[in-house]
Amino acid sequence: MGNKITFTLLICLILSACNSSKNFQNGGKMEVQSTLKTLLPNLDVAQDDPFQFDNSSLIDSKYSIEKSEPFWLIPSIYLPKNVKIGKSNNNVSIAIFKKKIYVAFRTGKTHFASKETGMFIISSSDGEHWNKELEFFKGRDFREPFLIPIGDKLHFYCFSAGTKMTEFKPERISLYESNGNGTWNGPDSVLEKGEVHWDFKNRLGKTFLTSYIGSHYDLKHESKVKLHFNSTENGKDFFPVGKQSEVYLGGVSETAFEFDKDTNIWAVTRLEDGDKTGFGSHVVFASKKDLGRWEFPLRSDDNCYMSPKMFRFQNDIFLIGRKQLGKKPFRKARLNSSITHQRLVNWIGFSLTPKTTALYKINKEKRSVEWVMNLPGAGDTAFPSIIRLDANRFLFANYSSPIHKRKRRSWLNGQLNETGIYLQILTFKSN
Repeated sequence: MGNKITFTLLICLILSACNSSKNFQNGGKMEVQSTLKTLLPNLDVAQDDPFQFDNSSLIDSKYSIEKSEPFWLIPSIYLPKNVKIGKSNNNVSIAIFKKKIYVAFRTGKTHFASKETGMFIISSSDGEHWNKELEFFKGRDFREPFLIPIGDKLHFYCFSAGTKMTEFKPERISLYESNGNGTWNGPDSVLEKGEVHWDFKNRLGKTFLTSYIGSHYDLKHESKVKLHFNSTENGKDFFPVGKQSEVYLGGVSETAFEFDKDTNIWAVTRLEDGDKTGFGSHVVFASKKDLGRWEFPLRSDDNCYMSPKMFRFQNDIFLIGRKQLGKKPFRKARLNSSITHQRLVNWIGFSLTPKTTALYKINKEKRSVEWVMNLPGAGDTAFPSIIRLDANRFLFANYSSPIHKRKRRSWLNGQLNETGIYLQILTFKSN
């Protein structure tokens, strides 16, 4: 009898694991894998700078955008056996370097901090066979992975944090470097203690970075988060782009940016903590005459485009970020109420409503964000990482709760349950 019970429990555990993988199943021939298998042998580094493609991606302005089927990599049968993942997989970054694609991601029991959280970096030369490059499991949270080639090395940034799910405690940012042969040097500490990197870009012969530091997620007090904009040539030493690195003081954190054809800067902020401009997001402009002087609106967009990342095709600038599917935008509370009341209403209301990931376009005349299409996403979703494959194709990575089950699940429900990571190709085609 005892053997039968043990056997039954074993079968249940196996079926449970199989069902988890089935929630992120791939079907048919995957365009992502076939594209990587063709491109990687001839692609030493993904040339992501849009200025290199301005004369080669000549498509009529009335173009269309096609999505490939998402290729679910995590979890999947393609993961190396020595990569043991948790139920929650999120915070992803991708890069192409020395004819291989690299994927860095966070894994743990839930989306929240714990002692069991860690990170992996895996790589592949064909999109089908993957190897483990690096792993971090040190009894605390890890977040914000970012892979980017700088000079002749692949750079990887992340930061360690706390162990309590209700706290946001970033430590120093750790930098690791690799020459593409499977070995990594580091960690080196960069930027200030408590400063959080967000968006790196190789543009105009330099590497630019947005980062923030300050009282993020402070419930009661005035927002005093500093937004910085710096550049670097070696990936270790950062210098202000303008007269000073600080471009804003208030309630913003994650901030994406991109250059237009005239080398002006456009940016979108995550205004989650709120300040005198409101709650939600900003669309920001900086003239090429002074890239360190950012122009912020007096009144924010009530929608909050969380985890924003931007890219440019021809002279159109796009944004990928989290989209609210609830009936109201991120800002629900009245602006004349106390800052504590506004934060509680906005944060709790946003957590209890469903989300997806979406592609947006920047309206430069109105300095606003316009929806283009939804991308795969449900529940807990949106941490995009975008690289350019050629003149008309972009590869991006993202994470999501199972998209075929309970699409209207809340963000909080998704954060407490399983999430997977996929790759998808966006192709711009002339009409």
